[in-house]
Amino acid sequence: MRILLLEPDRALAMDMIRYLNECRLKMEIHWLEKEEELTQMESFSDYSLFVLNLSEPTNPCTMRRIRSRGGYAPLMLILEAGIDRSAFKTLYYLSYDDIMVKNFLPEEITFKIYKLCNVWNDDLFFISNHVYFDFRKSRFCNKKEEIYLGKKEALLLQILLLKAPHWVSHEEIACFVYSDEIPSEERIRSLVRQLRSKLPSPLIECIKGEGYRAIMCSSI
Repeated sequence: MRILLLEPDRALAMDMIRYLNECRLKMEIHWLEKEEELTQMESFSDYSLFVLNLSEPTNPCTMRRIRSRGGYAPLMLILEAGIDRSAFKTLYYLSYDDIMVKNFLPEEITFKIYKLCNVWNDDLFFISNHVYFDFRKSRFCNKKEEIYLGKKEALLLQILLLKAPHWVSHEEIACFVYSDEIPSEERIRSLVRQLRSKLPSPLIECIKGEGYRAIMCSSI
């Protein structure tokens, strides 16, 4: 997932990028410091979201240029704290998908980004930019390789990723994966071994006497 970020405040941009990539969903951020860099781009079709701090936010030219060159993804606007309040009426009619006014925390804009990108769910988990798990399709994608999992394997991986970086106990796995059954610890260990044999290593770590956890490692 690619995001185009135009933000002249380098410190804020770096904080946003760092926080976004500490979250479960890894994103590829194309950061532009100067507005001139945006005007030099020929195509915007590869982006899932535009986050823009524009010098003239009420001027529709930038939005029109992005849309005319294939950029149909949501567009979030970042405004400076001292913006004239009368500008909000114009911004409303320009139909930006969301607006953030400085000063905000990286956590605040991250949740808005998740919502705009439609990833606020528990079905799609990114381990890195090219490695992810699609629970709905029971499919683990390791770059160009597609690995299909059985129902219980998929449920096990889902709960491990949902709770990452924390560990998941045997009791939680038994309840989540096996529903009304009462599996032995050996049966759970067998399922873990089965899942491990299909996935890149290392992805699942055993916490002795406690349970298991997913290792969210960007090098995978």
